[in-house]
Amino acid sequence: LPQRTVRLKTARDGSVRAGMATAERPWGTLAAMPATLSPSAGRRRVLLLNTGGTMGMRKGPDGLTPWPGYLRERIFAMEEFSFEGMPEVDVKDFEPLLDSADFSPVEWVAIATCIEESYLSYDGFVVVMGTDTLAYCASALAFMLENLAKPVIVTGSQIPLCDAFSDARRNLLAAVLFASVLGNGAFHNEVCVCFGEALLRGCRSTKLRELARPPALGPLIVHKRMDTRILVVLLVPGFDDSALERLCQQPSEGLKALVLEFYGVGSAPTKRAGVICRQHIQNKLVFNHSHQAPKSG
Repeated sequence: LPQRTVRLKTARDGSVRAGMATAERPWGTLAAMPATLSPSAGRRRVLLLNTGGTMGMRKGPDGLTPWPGYLRERIFAMEEFSFEGMPEVDVKDFEPLLDSADFSPVEWVAIATCIEESYLSYDGFVVVMGTDTLAYCASALAFMLENLAKPVIVTGSQIPLCDAFSDARRNLLAAVLFASVLGNGAFHNEVCVCFGEALLRGCRSTKLRELARPPALGPLIVHKRMDTRILVVLLVPGFDDSALERLCQQPSEGLKALVLEFYGVGSAPTKRAGVICRQHIQNKLVFNHSHQAPKSG
């Protein structure tokens, strides 16, 4: 593989010049003319770079697929972008739109170069991409764009805009708003990740988890036989073992299940024999272990 070297230069006007020292495969060709949302004098300007990912996908015959121009179309349809205080937004689609798993330093340089070429024309920048390597891209841009004096907000989504309920709309609006806030000394005049309810430094971001997808299910089964022979016991320090023992010694037609709510995240005393013994298991008494902390996992 050819050696990839990123060269950074800072002009007197503060703009950043980033380029490759060796020729690389072309990627990141931009649409000839950007789409502009309601140009108005005095409004801040934000450039949105759509590189691909879930946010701008739409449903096709083979499922969700990247669709050039679709993200731009959806942004035009969102009334929030006409609200007072919202910036003027230009949308540029990269060609082709890529899954972030296909990103490499070549694509990072293409994004940095686009920001460089438009640096003096906009107050901030939003990069929309897939979430798989979003943290890598944000971290790389944070070091590639030296002397950055304008916010560059990297965002994406777990669910596309085409779904009726998704995180895409919130992430997109928040990213554009953050990108439009510009002032000397503003804490986010750097590369940041805007995702969920958090604004993170680009060089301090990591993807922790993927959206859980429901498993494939069979036909619907409805369970109509209900059993209320269940008891929930909230335990306090010093609880009486003998009282629990008597609960467990119910006749076979009596108590069927006992839920014990222990302390914190479910910590039980370790120096006491307790009441769960082989005899109770043989009597088919079912135990469940719960906890008293509402926000614990």
